[in-house]
Amino acid sequence: MATNYNTVHLFDLDFISATHHTEVLEDIISYQHESNYRQKLPLVITPNADQIVKLNQPQYQVLKEKLSHASFIFPDGQPIVWFSKLIRKPLKARLTGSDLFPLLWQQAKERQHKILIVTSNELLGEKLTQDYQEALCYTPPFFNLDSPLFNQVCQDLVHHIENFKPNYVIVGIGFPKQEWLTFAIQSALVDRNISSPLFLCLGASAEFYAGMKKRAPRFLQKIGLEWLHRLWLEPKRMWKRYILGSFSLLVLLIKEFKKQIFHAN
Repeated sequence: MATNYNTVHLFDLDFISATHHTEVLEDIISYQHESNYRQKLPLVITPNADQIVKLNQPQYQVLKEKLSHASFIFPDGQPIVWFSKLIRKPLKARLTGSDLFPLLWQQAKERQHKILIVTSNELLGEKLTQDYQEALCYTPPFFNLDSPLFNQVCQDLVHHIENFKPNYVIVGIGFPKQEWLTFAIQSALVDRNISSPLFLCLGASAEFYAGMKKRAPRFLQKIGLEWLHRLWLEPKRMWKRYILGSFSLLVLLIKEFKKQIFHAN
């Protein structure tokens, strides 16, 4: 299938370069017909700057290697886009998970595609299943990645996938828990010879869609300062990510800049 976009290799990930999600949407919907479908993971991720910093820390190296095989990698963070332009490998636009969710949701409703939603908020699940009758919500109990409960949640979701047969599984329980859960489910599906749906790790995107969380004003989104709005709303939770994290991001950008220059020469 011919695509309307290209990819840019940054931070060991192949980011989609497109002016809008609509240029990629049909490929997402028809992911099983892609020529490299079997070589890629049936996975959509939308890394932001904070996640890129974490993925370049030693404890996240295994996760980063796995995520590098995702079928669709969208640049959610504006600093990623700015940096790409600095090194003359420009990404066309920031493509957020929060903007992707309503587009895919609407397409699923129009085509009557089934969606399984994994969320930590039961009220959100109720809102989404009321909005679309072909959606099924699963709210897992709180679990740690190294706990027996993690395996139980994985088994529950494999059971739902086997019986409900969704086209898409949207996982919104936060990084990196949603990513590790997705890999565990995919592995279990392979072991049981069950066809895998497309997984989308979209964080809080469903909460924004349902109006349970408020996004930054559009003008802040356009100039890449959506993080400032989140810092204003949740200073105690976000100050380490955005204030201290900015120094880690700067160090990472310098390292990546040197690597890109070295490969260019």
